[in-house]
Amino acid sequence: MTLVAGFSIAPTWMRGQAWRREDSRAEELLSGGPIIDAVVRAERAGFDLAFRPDALTLPLGTIGSDPAHLGLDPIVQAAQLAGATRRIGLVVTVSATFSEPYPVARQLVSLEHLAPGHIGWNVVTSRSGDEQFSVERLPDSAARWRRAEELIDVVESLRAGFPAAAMRVDRDSGVLVDVERVRPTNHAGENFRVAGPLPLPVPTPQPLPLMVAGGGESTIALAGRRADAMFASAIEIESGSSQRAAVRAAAKDAGRPDRPLLLPGLSLVLAGTRGEAAAIERATYPPSGQRRGAGPHWSVVGTPEDAVASIVARAEARAIDGFIAFPVGSWRSVELLCDEVMPRLRVLGLVGEGTPLFHA
Repeated sequence: MTLVAGFSIAPTWMRGQAWRREDSRAEELLSGGPIIDAVVRAERAGFDLAFRPDALTLPLGTIGSDPAHLGLDPIVQAAQLAGATRRIGLVVTVSATFSEPYPVARQLVSLEHLAPGHIGWNVVTSRSGDEQFSVERLPDSAARWRRAEELIDVVESLRAGFPAAAMRVDRDSGVLVDVERVRPTNHAGENFRVAGPLPLPVPTPQPLPLMVAGGGESTIALAGRRADAMFASAIEIESGSSQRAAVRAAAKDAGRPDRPLLLPGLSLVLAGTRGEAAAIERATYPPSGQRRGAGPHWSVVGTPEDAVASIVARAEARAIDGFIAFPVGSWRSVELLCDEVMPRLRVLGLVGEGTPLFHA
């Protein structure tokens, strides 16, 4: 079994009080420099994709001492990373609850030109963020996921409307674009009206690799119909097993031969000894009611060997198809993840040298 290995673009090693460590590079956060260094290191280690989660709210009650919600726009950051990487897939999060298909499609196709074959998107619905947008959030989850699926449809229609073959650049004939090959979308649906076409061609006719995030009934149904992968919270092995079975059943019900991959979040506080790792976790999240780790995810606090053992256990239980790693607590977690965990997994045959996005 070969797993898809994902690395979080978010600077989770700075979360909580870890930004106060001398090696955190918190002063450089908004330059993007530490993120570039982390993702380049992950690419060298053989990670398949770099995943950028996102939030649409800024909690004023916590940002005074925790940088968890600070950061560059995901699309802008992916453009920066496209220039610094060569192989690793870059997966950006898009809120289908508030986004419009035309700008999303234009941004994603622009990224495809900057990093051909290495762009994917993670479509989510948002539980908050209403105060940032004039678009009202739909009242129930099922309606929000219908909007998400329509967004996916329109983005792909816009991508298909300007194929690469239409870009002629024929100096002798004076034809830059074969207009006959460009078609408008003219979509009129439940949530969107979009004419199209885009002002740039798509590099490939294949749909963009698609991830959806969540674990509810509507998310699983959409993943079964449309997604290549599902990012999920699976704290326990049993949760991963049940979600993996559910999304595969949904794909079977939809008549899909391919099964979406389950890629749970994996929070890692790594050190040379378990005692040191536990001390780092206590310093990062002191007992003050703050949220621990990188969210409600599967978690390992210990050594690289402990991380490998936990991943092996989940793989043997068929509870995962891969993982999205969130190194937490210190830059050392990034180093140990890339330099010790990944090589051990490679020796065991659980990861390769890097594969295109979600294809295991």
